[in-house]
Amino acid sequence: MFIIIFVTLFAYNRGYLPTALSLGGKVDKSQLQDNAQLIISQLKIKGDWNALKSKTVSLSTSNGATTCTVDGTSYSGTRPGTIDYSTDGKTLEEIYNDCMDGEAGACEVIICALGTE
Repeated sequence: MFIIIFVTLFAYNRGYLPTALSLGGKVDKSQLQDNAQLIISQLKIKGDWNALKSKTVSLSTSNGATTCTVDGTSYSGTRPGTIDYSTDGKTLEEIYNDCMDGEAGACEVIICALGTE
């Protein structure tokens, strides 16, 4: 028992455990980026992205879920939980760029707003 505690403390102090634990978040962010990229690619193939990329997105949270609506379109969706990202005045193109720059909340907005059409 003492050896397990000693090894765990050693690994933590050497930085192995914090690094291993933080990798889980990176995998999730990467998956969100992949999903957002796929959605945008499909919109480009359909020829819809040029008309949508200048649109803004409204977020509203109710009953533990976030609804994302692309203003002036029929694109809308809902995700469980609260999305930690401010779309205030940002276009879909800016939100997508934030997503590709590693902002997980921006990816969630893209998936929420455009992933259900």
